Amino acid sequence: MAVGTVSRRYGFVLLVHGLALAFALPLYLRPGYQCLPGSECGVPIESPEGILGAYDLERPGLLQVYWVLLLVLQTVAVAWWYRRHGRLGRAVPALATAVALAALTTALTAADWHGIRTTSAVVETVYLLRFNGATPLVVSALTLLVLALTERSAAWTPFALGFAFLAYLAATYDSLYLLGGLGLPVDALADPAGVRQLLNLAGPAAALLVGGGLALLSTELTVRQRSKARTSSSTA
Repeated sequence: MAVGTVSRRYGFVLLVHGLALAFALPLYLRPGYQCLPGSECGVPIESPEGILGAYDLERPGLLQVYWVLLLVLQTVAVAWWYRRHGRLGRAVPALATAVALAALTTALTAADWHGIRTTSAVVETVYLLRFNGATPLVVSALTLLVLALTERSAAWTPFALGFAFLAYLAATYDSLYLLGGLGLPVDALADPAGVRQLLNLAGPAAALLVGGGLALLSTELTVRQRSKARTSSSTA
């Protein structure tokens, strides 16, 4: 199987997931606030159970409806794309993973599940599957990883693993805290624009959009180069 063909299929899926995250960003806006001098301020900077509480947002119900609809649209879009390329079977495990995770999330949320009592931070991350603002990151990360493995892609499997790590950081660490750790001049306590939770999704969304765009662009360039090579050989 040509690498370019795999990149074209996988790149489209990256764009679908990236656009879903990008269009959701306005739903993660919160009222801005500042820490006044002399006042006691504090924000959670890390939690293995998830740093993005959907019910801390202004429209948590709208966020849930959005992601339910997007899951359906993503599934249909990916199935259509892979069927168009004659490789629908390659997408089935990833689509089944997404649907299974969505069903599990629905069941855990409806049951008001409160996680597992354990001292293991790794095990506690299972709580991310009870719907919160970070759950879509988990679903996308696992779906993309399964798809890369099914495609047996040496190029995209490392990308999927890297994105899974990025998604984990975005799901469990405060965005302003992470940006401050990178040396950027941000105040981890103040959030006057109310973008603290929005930024947790902005990074993963950008990674998927850039990755998907580069995948499709590189595929298009490869096709053009091969076309020119064939034209040159036929006229020689």
